[in-house]
Amino acid sequence: MQLTGNEFIEALKAENIEHKTWTAEDQATIALDPLFDFIAQKVTQGELAGGEILVSGDEPIHLSLETSLINLPLRYVNQISKIVVDDPETEVNLYMFVEHPHVTRSGMRIELAASVQTYLDDPDSVMAKVAAFYDQELATINNYEEPVTDETEDDKGAS
Repeated sequence: MQLTGNEFIEALKAENIEHKTWTAEDQATIALDPLFDFIAQKVTQGELAGGEILVSGDEPIHLSLETSLINLPLRYVNQISKIVVDDPETEVNLYMFVEHPHVTRSGMRIELAASVQTYLDDPDSVMAKVAAFYDQELATINNYEEPVTDETEDDKGAS
């Protein structure tokens, strides 16, 4: 699956990209199969798509999988448009996103899963890579410790 930058921008602006969201009550109930099935259906049909699992909680966790030319969420239409305008035909990729305050300073981690063509050729290995990425990021979130500030360290030394 290949698109020029301008074709991709046109699809974004025309909102020709289907996006679905599923909700999980907690991390124990996350089901990736509906997300994988949806993405497989769309890319097999040569369509752009985005899927997201929203994990409920005090600080919701967003696990997303999107087709794109670059590693930015599809909702960033203006930024994407500035970057890919007039780009030649390029392979469309699948990007994995995790959004939560404890994954990075920006609150978002983005990784390339594979090209859409690689996904079509070997979906099982790409789905395994996506599942492992989400597992790793959930572990990062679950094991997060607040950074110790200099003030706190000074206070400890004064006791």
